[in-house]
Amino acid sequence: MSAQHRTPNPRLLAMPAPATRPPPARHPLLLAGLAFLGGVAVAVLAPLLTRLPAPAVAANAGPSLAQVEAAVAPALDAARRAEEQAVRAEALSTRAEAAAQRLEGSLAQRGPQGDRFLAAALLLQSSIATPRPWLRELQTMADLAPAGALPRPVAEVLMSHAARGLPSEPELRERFAALMPQLIARAPQPGGLLDQGLGLLRGGFAAIGLAAPPPPSDQEVAIGAVAQQLRRGNLAGAVADAAALDAGLQPLLAGWLAQARARLAVEQAVQETLLRALSGTGATPPGLTPPGRPS
Repeated sequence: MSAQHRTPNPRLLAMPAPATRPPPARHPLLLAGLAFLGGVAVAVLAPLLTRLPAPAVAANAGPSLAQVEAAVAPALDAARRAEEQAVRAEALSTRAEAAAQRLEGSLAQRGPQGDRFLAAALLLQSSIATPRPWLRELQTMADLAPAGALPRPVAEVLMSHAARGLPSEPELRERFAALMPQLIARAPQPGGLLDQGLGLLRGGFAAIGLAAPPPPSDQEVAIGAVAQQLRRGNLAGAVADAAALDAGLQPLLAGWLAQARARLAVEQAVQETLLRALSGTGATPPGLTPPGRPS
């Protein structure tokens, strides 16, 4: 029988086919290795990624809020300064307008009588500069004075000296020059009797040119300062310096100081009267009662 017509063996057909062996289990090891390699890669690449420059989008981003505020700050400061200057200018304009209104009102209220009163006050000012009496000038000014323009204290100061007059400033300067030798002779000298004797002896030798003159004492310097103030025309300063001299010199200065203080009071009273006349206001300071005519 040929091989082509050979029938298979039934036993062989009944036997089960040999089972195929599965491949060895290597997948868990492979996954573990991949995870390890991934961790190493992340650990190596992370520092490099942090050092990379910012994306191009950040470079093209707009200015920050701080930059905008810094750019706008000069303009805001300039606007603020301009506003402050405008406020100051407006305040100055308001004050100037108010002053102009007050001046206009005072000129309108003064009228012819106020002009005559101002002229009389100027005439009185020129009169008190001389030592002659000024009673007539004072009475004329009092007759023309508007209400409140000549307060009672001012009128009393002027009236108390109007009938006799006062020494002029040149006369006061000459009178103090005449008092200076007596003041220097009575001025207290520093040191004891021995020092004073040596000073007198040195002064005697200096008079004949055998020694230098002794230095002036403090009181002598103060007396010279009074004379210097009078030469400069500062009567108020001279009175203040003379009143500060030694108490032993004050009896010699009593009459001169009284006349100088009286002249200062009269000059101040006339100046106050002129200021009231120029302002055109008849307002009376608190506590003062406007008189009619001094008696």
